[in-house]
Amino acid sequence: MLAPTAPAFPCALAPGLVLRQAQNAEDLEAVLAAHLAAFGDEDEITLRENLVRRPGSRPEDVFYVQDAATGQAVSSVSLIRETWRYEGVPLPIAEVGIVSTRPEYRGRALVRPQFDAYHRRARQEGCVLSIISGIEHYYRQFGYEYVLPTGGGVGLRPEQIPDLPPGEGTAWSVRPARPEDMPTLLGFYEEETRPLRISAELTEEVWRYQDGLPEAARERRATHIVEENGVARGFLRTWARPIPERGEGVRIQGAYLPHQDACLAALRWAKAESLRAHDGRGIRVRLPYRAPLVQAARALGGEESRPYAWLVRVLDPVGLMTRIAPVLERRLAGSPLAEYSGTFTMGLMTESLVLRFRGGRLLQVGAARRGRADITLPPPVAPMVWFGWRSMQQVADWYPDASIRDKAAATLADILFPPGESWACSLF
Repeated sequence: MLAPTAPAFPCALAPGLVLRQAQNAEDLEAVLAAHLAAFGDEDEITLRENLVRRPGSRPEDVFYVQDAATGQAVSSVSLIRETWRYEGVPLPIAEVGIVSTRPEYRGRALVRPQFDAYHRRARQEGCVLSIISGIEHYYRQFGYEYVLPTGGGVGLRPEQIPDLPPGEGTAWSVRPARPEDMPTLLGFYEEETRPLRISAELTEEVWRYQDGLPEAARERRATHIVEENGVARGFLRTWARPIPERGEGVRIQGAYLPHQDACLAALRWAKAESLRAHDGRGIRVRLPYRAPLVQAARALGGEESRPYAWLVRVLDPVGLMTRIAPVLERRLAGSPLAEYSGTFTMGLMTESLVLRFRGGRLLQVGAARRGRADITLPPPVAPMVWFGWRSMQQVADWYPDASIRDKAAATLADILFPPGESWACSLF
């Protein structure tokens, strides 16, 4: 599992084309120009902000191909640092961003060497996973597989949301969040994501960055507090601008609303906002399936949309298992194998991932030459099991090159990696 030796930059590719690593603002502007030339309908304001001002952004995280004759950037791939949580354990991850190639340069295999450079840098930075939510199928060629749900949600028309009966008041209200609300918001977000297997870590710095994007930026967020008699009981976050081409006036992208009355108050606010500012366009709730607000929208007759999924590539399986060791030990402790001692081997085709336990503690994680394994997983598919999207038995039923050695191995796999709900929104 050693990373290949990194080439020096600039690196010659095809005749007249050079792979470079960005160094300054001028390079970033060249990359932005190339991306807009490839996708002219992109949100230029948000793209520039994410390249230059996003927390943790560095020019060196951007790779691009330059035409030596014209000096133009013609293709690019960037690295976005984030943190996901695995039942509370932080996982440093990289998200692929700004993947594009000018139309006249497509078909020259320019993306692959950029992905190679991107993966090397991600591993050097300690990232255990790389993720992308991109076009169908394409990223499988780089070792990615669909692993975790994203998108989808429930759509409502304003008329489906009931108004308060005439003359009836309510204790519930919705107001814009204020700077002093941040500790409360972070606490609510923690409550929202605690039941999830995988969730995105949202820091105060990132939260303020998202809400503080320029007014014209499509991906600017707006945060509101939901109150009962003036006491904060939850929050909701929306995209600040509508997406009329999708029929959306209000998109709810995050929420903590544990009470049914709070959900109704939030939906009534969304209805009023849609009618006031967005010509009565629809309201979309994009949250985990079991979220109370999703259930409330479904109960009102909302139309469900099929979710998409994150494409995930595990960059460091040993590092991943080492980080989630406390979770694996906790699962063992709550099972009939609480004091398990032994070796659990997961075959990943060319090598094996070996977990050594003693008395229910994970003492060592290592890689070994491929041999007899308790379970065998095609590497791109392995995170389906590790992240709880599918059980080991389901994967073995679907993939001929996945297998379970015996019942004992099946039992241990189910204990260590049970199915669970995940929801990780893109932060950038």
